[in-house]
Amino acid sequence: MFLNTRNYRLLQALILLGLGAYFTWKIVSGTLFFYINERFLWLIIAGAIGFFVLAQAIWPRSAVEVDEHHHHDHDHEHTHGSSNRVWLLLIVSMPVLFGFLVPVQPLDTSAIETKGFSTNATLASLNDSGSVALSQPADERNVLDWIRAFNYSEDPSEFIGEPADVVGFVYHDDRVDDDQFMVGRFALSCCVADAFAIGVAIDSPDAGEWKDNQWVHVRGTIELATFDGEIVPQIVAESIKEVPVPPQPYLFP
Repeated sequence: MFLNTRNYRLLQALILLGLGAYFTWKIVSGTLFFYINERFLWLIIAGAIGFFVLAQAIWPRSAVEVDEHHHHDHDHEHTHGSSNRVWLLLIVSMPVLFGFLVPVQPLDTSAIETKGFSTNATLASLNDSGSVALSQPADERNVLDWIRAFNYSEDPSEFIGEPADVVGFVYHDDRVDDDQFMVGRFALSCCVADAFAIGVAIDSPDAGEWKDNQWVHVRGTIELATFDGEIVPQIVAESIKEVPVPPQPYLFP
């Protein structure tokens, strides 16, 4: 029969090779971090190596083994539950198939409906590096750095007039005025399942010209704004330019 012990082991090995190849492809292509925080890279590398080692370990060895299993399967094939094996292999192979066939797509504004959008995220992970954000030159801070700096500072007014230079996607929040929009990024603490959107308000007379999900590079100066009862940074735009989606669209607390 087709799914004798040898063929079953062969298919198992091929699936493991596929998983190892998928992990390797994600690492090499740079799209791995669309799914997980970059600090877990070593786990994925270890996993890929593990899949390759397991595939090698169960790969059918020799013609002798083939013959032995063939006779064994012929005499006892009614005990093997071939249909169950087929379903098991199909289920296990699904992640490999979906991984290679489904296009890679980072989160965009459509995810905000379920994940929300914050201008002053209070997660402890954002505050841990607040002192580092304060020590950075103002024009080198990204969206996450500005939120950290404001959360850490005892006097946000110290930032008024500082230069700001940020990149992010456009998001028109219903809570802002017509001459404003949000520049946002998704931050990942662990993986895409716990991603949350953060951003800063952009004040510009041309705000209405920019569409949701466009990526822009904004230069301007910092002012204070009140959003949902909290003091948050707002950038008075001096220039706004459309840019390509960066190779790594997420930020990592």
